[in-house]
Amino acid sequence: MSGPVQDATTSSGGSSEGSFRPGLCTFMAEWDEEGVFLYQAFNSEIADWALEHQQFGGPGFNPTRMTWVKPSFAWVLYRSGYGRKHNQERILKIKVPHAALAKLLARCSCKHGGGGSLGRVQWDPARDLLSADGREPRKRRDRAIQIGLKGRLSELYVQSVLSIQDCTDLAHDVGKIHSLKDPREVARGMEALKHELPVETPYMPPCDEAVLKKLLLQESEPGDSEAPRHAPHRVMGHRPRR
Repeated sequence: MSGPVQDATTSSGGSSEGSFRPGLCTFMAEWDEEGVFLYQAFNSEIADWALEHQQFGGPGFNPTRMTWVKPSFAWVLYRSGYGRKHNQERILKIKVPHAALAKLLARCSCKHGGGGSLGRVQWDPARDLLSADGREPRKRRDRAIQIGLKGRLSELYVQSVLSIQDCTDLAHDVGKIHSLKDPREVARGMEALKHELPVETPYMPPCDEAVLKKLLLQESEPGDSEAPRHAPHRVMGHRPRR
């Protein structure tokens, strides 16, 4: 396995769109030498326990149930209604090691809908953190990764957590700005908040080449059977560097 690779293009406070190349996707995330940050929304009971113990657990948490993690802050805000939906009132930012994430991704299938897999990767329309449309993060042309885990994979994810932060107040602040009717006011508000926002950049998990192809992160060779037939688009930047 190779180490994580970052694109030479970076983004400050959110991520930007680029040109398309059919068949591939870009994994956008905030990350450092230690690990990758993921987001989830929980009720207050689970969130309070997790923040106090810096791990998931407690009477209200089921470590084997299907859970979805998202490296896109904008996407978890869209999914949770900025932390206002029932049982999604708290937005947590979870850090996991690069190797742990690679191990989880290696056991995921890339598909939509149901299925018997313990792990699923879906590429859904990305959301823009810096602009709004109808009081929700604006839908973009590129795709954002969602990672679904259950059973043994969910347990492995829970055991791999390095740290947990509460991002609920920031989620509410973004929601208030996105609810403004004037796009110019939204732009000004998000500019003022930009220093608090995550910086998400292209990320290449340290997975084997076959896994990267299966998950649409690397181009497949003709005749490869692992890659799905219908693939979404990838946002292309400059040539990755180590």
